[in-house]
Amino acid sequence: MSADKISSRVNAYSCGKHRFYTVKGGGANWIIGGVPEASEEYIEAARGADRIVLLTARPEFAQSLSAVLEVNPDIRVYASAAGLRNIKEIVNTGLNEQLVKDGMEEDGIRFLAAPGLCWMDSVIALADGVLFSGELFSGFDGSAVGLKRYYEENLAVNSGFVRSVLEKLSGKEIRAVCPAYGMTCPQGSVCLSAEPEELTAKYMEWSKAPRKNCMDAVIIFASRYGYTRSMAECAAELLKERYRVTLLDAVREDREKLVSAVNSADILLIGTNTENRNAPRAIWDAVTALDLVNKRGMRYLVFGSFGWAGDGMKLIDSTLSSMGMKRAAKPVDVLLRPDESDFMRLKKAVQVFLEE
Repeated sequence: MSADKISSRVNAYSCGKHRFYTVKGGGANWIIGGVPEASEEYIEAARGADRIVLLTARPEFAQSLSAVLEVNPDIRVYASAAGLRNIKEIVNTGLNEQLVKDGMEEDGIRFLAAPGLCWMDSVIALADGVLFSGELFSGFDGSAVGLKRYYEENLAVNSGFVRSVLEKLSGKEIRAVCPAYGMTCPQGSVCLSAEPEELTAKYMEWSKAPRKNCMDAVIIFASRYGYTRSMAECAAELLKERYRVTLLDAVREDREKLVSAVNSADILLIGTNTENRNAPRAIWDAVTALDLVNKRGMRYLVFGSFGWAGDGMKLIDSTLSSMGMKRAAKPVDVLLRPDESDFMRLKKAVQVFLEE
């Protein structure tokens, strides 16, 4: 087997752009990581291994275990509780399993829970200053651009979890980073062009929560005759007392701007008419683009004018609720053109946001 030597105990192997590692412990031979399809190198390593660590049960990193078990059925499989549960459902057989707990150390390898990187079952490991980082610090190629793109496509949605893991690693000696996907660092001439400290600094910057001087209220609406628009404008005027308000016509606005707006919102108001017992497509485009991880629990209000049953509002309200958003008040529905009493109902519902 050809290998890149990371340290006296650690070797790195490639399977396409996926990486796995062998570690010679004090009492056992280890494999750390998995690959989509078991290569000859992976099977050869498995024959002589006593233990294998799967840092996540994500199938592209775990399904190769089936081939490992064919040549070494007694190999001890290390993973988190959720990881072991899912791995057994992938290989569909029993395992010689070992539960990995946060802070656990064995044979000179220390394990740390790393939920959200990028699955909630993820763990990472440290041995002699070598960090087996899983998808943390992984990259599409050996460039800084590839590193950031991998972060944005796989980990950015869990930026809070990323920061938590970076804090766990703070103060720990890390001489080499061995990711599950991409190039190892700082080994080789085509590495990520950064020392471990630089990688950590990049991730801290990318995952930093934006600081706001004012809370953002986003109001999107679709209006056939201008009735729902007038309700949206009324709500915007009230909210300006306490919020920075963005008011967008979903039908006329660029979709990318709508998606960006709803995902930057601290509170979300959606005004919709009803077309053929449904909300307009532009409203659905915005709703279905919501970040269900970071926007879970966000307060919302649905309102609008209707001509018959107002099904559009009902569908949007129930969908937002099922997504984990929190309704501030029941939908404010108005039959055709709103009058003063209808605007009073809307103002009362919007007042909930002002009182929070």
